[in-house]
This record gives sequence, structure tokens and C-alpha cells, in this order.
Amino acid sequence: MTISGIVECSTCKQKIKLRHQVGVIYPVKVNIPCNKCGKTLKGEVNEKIKFVFNDDVVTMEFDYADQAMSISTELPILKSETNVVTPALTPFLAISRVFTFDEIRKHSHNLQEFQSIREDKLSHLITSYELFESQNWLYYLDHLKNNFDEDIDIIESFEYSSVMLVSLNEIIFSHLRTNYYKKEFDDKLFRKLIYKNSSKINNLKALNIEINQYIDLKEEFIKGVKLLEIFLKNANSFLPTILLSYKNDFEKSFGADLDITTFDFAELKHMFIEQFEYLSRISSLYFGLLNLNENGDFNNFGSIRGCSNLLDYCSKDNGIKKDFIKRQTFLNGYFLNTLNSQIRNGIGHLKTKYDPRTQIIKYFPYKVPGKKDEFKEIHLIDFAYLVYQQSLKVHDSLRIMAKFFDLIKS
Repeated sequence: MTISGIVECSTCKQKIKLRHQVGVIYPVKVNIPCNKCGKTLKGEVNEKIKFVFNDDVVTMEFDYADQAMSISTELPILKSETNVVTPALTPFLAISRVFTFDEIRKHSHNLQEFQSIREDKLSHLITSYELFESQNWLYYLDHLKNNFDEDIDIIESFEYSSVMLVSLNEIIFSHLRTNYYKKEFDDKLFRKLIYKNSSKINNLKALNIEINQYIDLKEEFIKGVKLLEIFLKNANSFLPTILLSYKNDFEKSFGADLDITTFDFAELKHMFIEQFEYLSRISSLYFGLLNLNENGDFNNFGSIRGCSNLLDYCSKDNGIKKDFIKRQTFLNGYFLNTLNSQIRNGIGHLKTKYDPRTQIIKYFPYKVPGKKDEFKEIHLIDFAYLVYQQSLKVHDSLRIMAKFFDLIKS
């Protein structure tokens, strides 16, 4: 089922015909580029399945339109069908040229389950995050007891509360990632870093003392909770990227074929930077645990040159840490492109140029005079896919740290 409407750009009066593929999860933000003046029209599709734009007029006068735009809040859109003024019966079936019907079916089933959890538990989960961040464990645990599990014990400690938070995360994240991702990324990370070190309690305690000279792991955990809170508050906007993960290829680029209407670049940029910096810092703990597993000493970086010990690695700039991660086969395979320091440099330190009409982000990653005008490109949907993957890795980090705290608490 599709709905249609006309939105008139308040800047240039361009009339844009909107065609929306109706889904099950609302409200969802939508961002529509005006092809005439280049402005991004920001609005939403609300619970009544209606278009709402605060600054731009929505009308149902269909006598003519200067531009057509296909909108989907749960699926990406095939580019070749996005701005076709006179499409076939529906432009949304064209997505099957990129994804199999089985992939779309599994995605749709997962979204329906996510919706049932979202309506019942998401607001309570976000409240639990806020209470955790305040570190008042009595109110936090009492909230969990009243809204999730009446059998939860009231043990007022950081360690116990963090384990409870990670357990509750699974209520949502089991529907926001594929089983393949959990098996190949979440579980492999946990097995390498925690399971194979779980009996080395004295070494883990020493690692905790060592790494806390540079970063406060409990404070980092709270920062990770805040990042997940931001992600979950924007989870509806990420729904189209979840379908991409059903390809089980987390290095694939989709932007040559697909568009996304739930994000504007500016909304994603801050999330990417904050998640990048956080995950780069947490990689210090990952290296310590991996060194302990593989080399018997958290300070032993094996054949990786440039780090004489763990604190040496901790002191590296977060962008430079990626150069060492690349030399560690497992961590490089885990992080893939989610710690892309060139994108980080471009959007965080140097400059970017974003064109909403093409959804192409140009970023300039080099500081040296001879290369400062050289740029690389990434499409908005691929950038959103990176931020989505980063969010899953923030969830992973809390799982690792919660178990780490639990092991060393005695």
C-alpha cells in the first residue's frame, strides 16, 4: 500500500510529489531534497500515516508536480525509481532487484517483532539507561523490577547493575541485528576476549589497574550507555539499513544503487564522531584482553611493532589506533571499516561537502598542503550503514565490559 501527497518547498515553491510505502513503525523522520534550490525538507510520517513538515506546506492538490520522490521508512529505495514522475504501479517492488524476497521477508518479520517490543518496552529501556547514567542503583533496579522482571534482585552495585543492563539490551538488539552478525561478530569477540580469559582472574585484575591509569572503564561504560540511548531514540531512522545487513557483507557499498530518506547527513555526523572516539578508546581494553589470550601477557603485542606496552597503545591518538588495529587480524576483521580514520578526519577535523540531491558526501582526509584538496566520497546510505554497525559494536562493548567487571569484582 502507498500513500501520496504534495509538499511545497517554502524557499523556492517547488512542488514535490511524495509517494510513501506504508509500513508498521511510526512516527519516522523523513528528509527530502529539493532538486531546485537544494534545501533539505525535514518532516515525518506520523502515526496517522500522514506527511508532516513544519516549515513546508503539504497539500493534496495533484494537478501537477515539479519533482517526484519515493519515500520508504523501513526499506531503502532503488535509485532508478526514486525520482520517476510517472512510475509503474509502485516503485517499491523494484527493491527486489537488489534483495531477494527471502531477505525482505526475514527483515519484515524482524521489524514486526521489533515493533511489538518497541511499543511495550522501548521507553522503559531508555528510562533505565537514564537511571543507570545517574548511578542511583536503587531507583534503577526498582525500575527494572517494576517494568521488566519482578524477580530481579536489588543488589546496589555497579557490577550487578551493568550485567542487568546488558541482559535487557538483548530485548531490543536481538531484533536490530541478524543472527549471522551475532555469530560472526558478537559471539566471536566475547569468546576471544572473555571466555578464553575467564579463569585468569589475577591477570584481569592487573589489566584493570593498568588500563585505568589511562581511561576510567566504568566511566566509559556509562558513556557507552549514553551512545546506545541516542541510537535507540533514533532507531526508527536506521530501519532501512538493517535490511542491508541481511546480505551478510559488512564491507559492501550500496550507494550506487540505493537511497535512504530517513536521514540527513548532519544528523549522522555527530553520532559517527562520538562512536568512533568511544570505540577507539575501548579498543585499548580489547587489545589488552587479546594480548592476554594470545601472548599470555596484556602488554605483549607480539609481532605488532610500535607499541612497547599497553599504556603506550592507550596514549596513541584515537585515529592512529586504527593503524595498529589493521595489523591485528582479529580486531581488524571485527572493526572492518567502522573505525575509518579518513572519514573521521574529514568530518571531524577538516571538511566535508554534502549534496542532498545526490546523497553523496565528499570528505577531505588530508592535512598536508599538497593533498589538502584531494577528496573521497561515500554515499549517505553507506555512511548510515557504518553508524548502524558502530552502534552494534557499542552494544558489544558493554557486554564485554560488564562481564569483565563481574569477573574482577571479588
